[in-house]
Amino acid sequence: MKNIFIPLLSAAIVLGGLFTETSTFADDKKENTEKPAKEKSAFFPFRGMIKSVDAKKGTITLPGAKGKPDRVFALSKEVKLTLDGEKSNIKDIKAKMWVGGRAKRLSSKSVEAVTVNVKTKKPERKKKPTEKKEK
Repeated sequence: MKNIFIPLLSAAIVLGGLFTETSTFADDKKENTEKPAKEKSAFFPFRGMIKSVDAKKGTITLPGAKGKPDRVFALSKEVKLTLDGEKSNIKDIKAKMWVGGRAKRLSSKSVEAVTVNVKTKKPERKKKPTEKKEK
């Protein structure tokens, strides 16, 4: 009986240790394969119809979405401002013009416009080209 008991006990200890080690290695591999969370960029695009312009403060206001407050963009000192494709300044910009550009989030409440492209008429949306099937 002792002859059978000792080898079985030894085998159980060795195999038990192997299974614990392999599960530990598997856990380590899972941790390493997880991708780190991407940092959100501070820059974002914006577009819409201008609600108001304050040349003294250097701000442009766009209406907010339903139930949200208006969006106010302060123009940066190095802003790239164009009106119908030509370089311009804030004094030439008026309400009811269309604007699109790129802004930078400075804090949760303040936003600074870096690039501002203003159009006097609403820009036409580009339609996707339709593919014709050849026979």
